[in-house]
Amino acid sequence: MDIKKIAVVGCGVMGSGITQVAAQAGIEVVAVEVDDESAARAVERIAAGLAAAVSRGKLTAEQAELARGRFRLTTDLDEIAEAQLVVEAVYEDVELKQRLLGRIDRLVGPETFIGSNTSTIPLVILAGATNRPERVIGLHFFNPVPAMRLVEVIKTPVSEPEHVAVMTELATALGKTPIVVNDVPGFVGNLLIVPYLLDAVRALERGVADLESIDQVIQLGFNHRMGPFRLSDLIGLDIVHDMAASMYEEYKDPRYFPPPLLKQYVRLGWLGRKTGRGFYTYDD
Repeated sequence: MDIKKIAVVGCGVMGSGITQVAAQAGIEVVAVEVDDESAARAVERIAAGLAAAVSRGKLTAEQAELARGRFRLTTDLDEIAEAQLVVEAVYEDVELKQRLLGRIDRLVGPETFIGSNTSTIPLVILAGATNRPERVIGLHFFNPVPAMRLVEVIKTPVSEPEHVAVMTELATALGKTPIVVNDVPGFVGNLLIVPYLLDAVRALERGVADLESIDQVIQLGFNHRMGPFRLSDLIGLDIVHDMAASMYEEYKDPRYFPPPLLKQYVRLGWLGRKTGRGFYTYDD
């Protein structure tokens, strides 16, 4: 199946990135946001992403201009009706996603695929909110979407192999490397990375070392591009917290229980790079 038109519902950081890479790949995109202000911010994010791609030599100015003409923002969810694939990219909240997938299911045709960019929620919980669970596939992009090559393609016990194949082909067409994984909380990436990030916070709480030193040990000792605190700030401390809480709810494993320091920072609104303050302070 050659997918030429998709919809992205929820155009925050992740949804904007998905919209950008799809438009760059020649796919028509209608992106949906909750209000005009959010839609305007999404347009600005995507335009900035395309400009950055041009400045880095990833796109020509002509290619970026063509990509700008392939997407549009709307606040009307009804406009997703003609999409061949609808990707849900809203906040990582089970009830919100279930309600939204139920609405999407009622708006689109029977052949339309529904994808979720969930990072930790078991896909069967979301697929069960629709009347087409066999056509609900997880498409877990990584942040920042334009730069990160991985997409976890998540299949459930009712996923049809040919439907999974369509999504892996689409991910490849978007310039990504698709990895098919089974539907377990956290999948592969977050199943492994979340305990690592939380353990770093616990080490800081115990006074093992200061956060800069912990980051340096991981960077210099294990050749990681950034340490766990820089990575948490990039992901967003609220997102790290919510991923951990979601996985703890499923596994009841203390490794996934959010540490007190992480909770305190989230309550203070220190969410990382996006707010200018997290474990580190960001002047820009």
